[in-house]
Amino acid sequence: MQKSKLILLLVFLVISVLTFVTYANTLENPFIWDDTGLIVKNQTISDWHNWPQVFKGSLGFDAEAKSNFYRPLQIISYIWDYHFWKINPYGYHLTNIWLQISVAFLFFLLLAHLLNSKGVAFLSALFFAVSPLNTESVTYISGRAEMLVGLFLILSLLLFIWSKDKTKLIKLTYLFLSYFVFILALFSKELALVFPFIVAAYVFYYRRDDFKGLLSFLKPVLPFIVIVAGYLLLRLILISPSLHPTTLGQHPIILRLTLLSKVIFTYLKLLVFPVNLHMERMLIQPKSFLEIFLSWFALGLIFMACWRVFFYRRENRPLCFLLSWSLIFFIPQSGLFPMNTYIAEHFIYLASISFYVFVVYLLRTYLRKKLFIFLSLIIFTYYSMLTVARNFDWNNPVIFYEKIIKFSPNSFQAHNNLGLEYEHRHDYKRAIFEYKKALEIKPDTFVSRLNLANLYFNTEKYKEAKVEYNQLKYSASGLRRGEIENNLGCIDEVEGLWGSAVDSYKLALKFNPKLNFTHFNLARIYQTQGKLELSAQEMLDSLPELKIFSGKRSDYLAMLKSYIKSSKIFNSRVFYKGLGVEFMQQNMPEAAVASFNRLIELEPYYSDAYVNLGLAYWKQGLKKEAVFAFKSALRISPNHLRAKGFLNEINNFYGFKK
Repeated sequence: MQKSKLILLLVFLVISVLTFVTYANTLENPFIWDDTGLIVKNQTISDWHNWPQVFKGSLGFDAEAKSNFYRPLQIISYIWDYHFWKINPYGYHLTNIWLQISVAFLFFLLLAHLLNSKGVAFLSALFFAVSPLNTESVTYISGRAEMLVGLFLILSLLLFIWSKDKTKLIKLTYLFLSYFVFILALFSKELALVFPFIVAAYVFYYRRDDFKGLLSFLKPVLPFIVIVAGYLLLRLILISPSLHPTTLGQHPIILRLTLLSKVIFTYLKLLVFPVNLHMERMLIQPKSFLEIFLSWFALGLIFMACWRVFFYRRENRPLCFLLSWSLIFFIPQSGLFPMNTYIAEHFIYLASISFYVFVVYLLRTYLRKKLFIFLSLIIFTYYSMLTVARNFDWNNPVIFYEKIIKFSPNSFQAHNNLGLEYEHRHDYKRAIFEYKKALEIKPDTFVSRLNLANLYFNTEKYKEAKVEYNQLKYSASGLRRGEIENNLGCIDEVEGLWGSAVDSYKLALKFNPKLNFTHFNLARIYQTQGKLELSAQEMLDSLPELKIFSGKRSDYLAMLKSYIKSSKIFNSRVFYKGLGVEFMQQNMPEAAVASFNRLIELEPYYSDAYVNLGLAYWKQGLKKEAVFAFKSALRISPNHLRAKGFLNEINNFYGFKK
């Protein structure tokens, strides 16, 4: 028993060290692709108290980013990371690495049971842990759902397996834990819906002698089916209104069936030679009768091979179960069902383990021990080097998107994201080119046209921006329409069309009442027109946090009117900083907090803003909030003397009180 525990510990340490070393170069990688929306711009993850909200809707990061995905645990994991790391990708990558280690070790435990061979199980789990195909799940922070669902599903199956031959109470405990962990898997990714088939396959191949008749066989699977039914009902209630068409939903089922063999062979090729990896893979549809015939012929051969395994090798339990495992997890993501793409490397994250077992089994069976060890080291080194190299692709967004475009030139999303990267680097000429290229590929791409319009606006090409915004505004909905109307108002204001600008700003607020800076824009126009009363009211409306202090509204308005009379509203950053200081001097710290929060929205990496926010909190008696603000300043500027000084004073004060 002691020896067995020692082996488990050794296996865990080896998998942990080798996986960590292989993925260590991801720790300095930036946020990329959907990371920006799901993490950087996602206000939900910035506060622990928001965790119940993530169970109430889809995996959208704003009102315009609705999706068909319901993955609350993925967002909760980001809330956890944000609590410790804020917007530092290092910690998010660290979490992904530890998740991959956990999944690989659980795979070892599962395979050791299924195969009755710790050696094959260890090597298979190790190959899985460092496989370059998994970079789309591990290196890519937004790919975390694959590891979360894998972690919980494997653990659920292990708990189900371990429940056998236990005393009644312990058995029930294991089973209820298995059901609970399965629920966590469902909240991680929709793929967990097929798990009852996995349980059924395990029962059929490993426990069928224990059951008599169909009802007896279905009894252990039934609780998982009931949980699935409850989940589907909950999902239907919560996110049904946000469902929208998928890319493959536009393709007829007969075409998806025709392409299935091509999808399978593409994945097999990637498993054997995991090179030239990239996102946004495109499948070329067959254009002749011969191509269609060959596709169906290949599909028939694949079907016959699976049939032979299941009906002529059915006594080989590991082979049949592992093939079932792969098919059950592969089919929902094979392109047969309407999704957003035919092929993605992360689609075979769970299904791929059977391939690694097959490789290790062949090597061990047909090679001598020394040659087996040598080739295993070669494969491990080959995988690790490819993974390390692939991780470097994710480190540079420009290289990352250019590589996608090299292999999939018609990826409008890659062109759009490359345009964003060029824009961030102030290479506006290339950014405009990429946005236009995305629109050539998909003319109705809302995001690319909006990005192009915003770039024209930010570079003061107002005529071009106005043309693009006017094309967008009638197709936009909700919050986006508000942003567009706000920007059209800014253009009118620059051109001196104040009446039209005011109309656009008011329309923007009708579509999105939370556009605080639109109130600021209105306040600026009213000040220029000498309407100080209206200007003060709009400025107060730009600080919605103060609505709870309704009894002080007249005091705020009087102070704002006086301040606006003596200060020119021009630069919002300068204005809100000065306004916050003025509120502090007028002994209105709650209003100062609101002003400094607006400043931080504009300048999230301005350490002095956090220091001033901390002082405002302290003056209100909100000590914890003050400490957090001072620490936030130090995360941005570790040597900020004022922040250090205030924190030392606070620590000394509490030390004296104790």
